[in-house]
Amino acid sequence: MLIFLSQLIAALVFSWEGRDTTVFIYTIPSTGGIFGAAIIFYLNKAKIENVFKGKVEFLKLKLELMKVYPPEQHPEIESELSSVDAALDSKIDQTMNEAIQEEIKIQTY
Repeated sequence: MLIFLSQLIAALVFSWEGRDTTVFIYTIPSTGGIFGAAIIFYLNKAKIENVFKGKVEFLKLKLELMKVYPPEQHPEIESELSSVDAALDSKIDQTMNEAIQEEIKIQTY
């Protein structure tokens, strides 16, 4: 981000002083592209982390329910929570596939 902002500031200063700004035709989009790719990487990483945090919280709830209720009720708890577990696993798989296969689309002008 620092390189991108410094390129923008330098281009404005060169333009203000009437100097040649043709070099910025190439440097601003290239540094902006790197900056955009970094943002997309961070967003995909945060999305995956949030899905995994949801799975961990679900497992904690499941363990807590197993502690609270007697062993005779464990099969019923397992059967009720299996659909939620399957939905979370599906979401994890879907999010991982999106993060891996999603193309990075950066607009260039």
